[in-house]
Amino acid sequence: MTMGVAAAERCNDFGWHPRGEIDSTLVAETLEQPRFGVGHAWSRSAGYALTTAPERIYLVLTMEGGFEFTVDGQVIPTQPGSLILLNGEAPTTARTVAQTSRYVWYLEPTFLTPGKGRFQYGEPLPTSGASIQMLMGMTNSLLQSPPPSTEAGQRHLSLAFENILAAALDETAPRRPRDIGQRRDGLFMAAHSVIETRFRDPAFTVSRLAQELAVSERTLRDTFHRMGTTARREIERRRLTEATQLEGTEPLTATERALRSGFSSAQQLARALTRVHRIQ
Repeated sequence: MTMGVAAAERCNDFGWHPRGEIDSTLVAETLEQPRFGVGHAWSRSAGYALTTAPERIYLVLTMEGGFEFTVDGQVIPTQPGSLILLNGEAPTTARTVAQTSRYVWYLEPTFLTPGKGRFQYGEPLPTSGASIQMLMGMTNSLLQSPPPSTEAGQRHLSLAFENILAAALDETAPRRPRDIGQRRDGLFMAAHSVIETRFRDPAFTVSRLAQELAVSERTLRDTFHRMGTTARREIERRRLTEATQLEGTEPLTATERALRSGFSSAQQLARALTRVHRIQ
């Protein structure tokens, strides 16, 4: 379970060092390889200082909400659907300006080196085309399955990642419509806001979530799929986080803890814990 403080620790390990109060609803999934890292995250609010690393570049794809980056004293805002390339050598901070979902990457490049390539750094670029979808799909796959364990496999994966990234940058153009935006602005984060207020109700389901948001279950499914997760998983994740917090605060029976966390029984809570441990 990677929410709140645990998620902030993942961000810190990834090179995004939290600043200020930690958002208890922050969710972050990350993977670090020898030459690159991938991840996605979402939260109501957050502030970070990025690790200054001359050999590294950062990328952020804002799916919903928006960021305000400060790079060497220059403020750069981003909008939903934009991809920004950041030079790891420049001191950089980031803060969300709204409830924000995003993909994040870093890379020790071989040919995308700042100052030597034709790609623009520090300028939000609109996204379109198949390559950005491949980049998101590759990220989701790496976060759900073990990466190559051999040095050769890791090297090939790193080169593949850099080439897909270069293709995604090639497909950005100011006049092209972006095709990764949500079908309704802010739907993913709006769904999380509803989950936050309703997860303690055992009768709260994905169907109920769609009804409250006035969208079809298919639209909801597609929206969560773009962030590499499902609505059911996020409802369960929130309930598991609550159950874990209750365990350390007051003496409760397994059934009491399950019911207060939104599970219908202690057995349902146990099955959810088993699923999480199987994935980890």
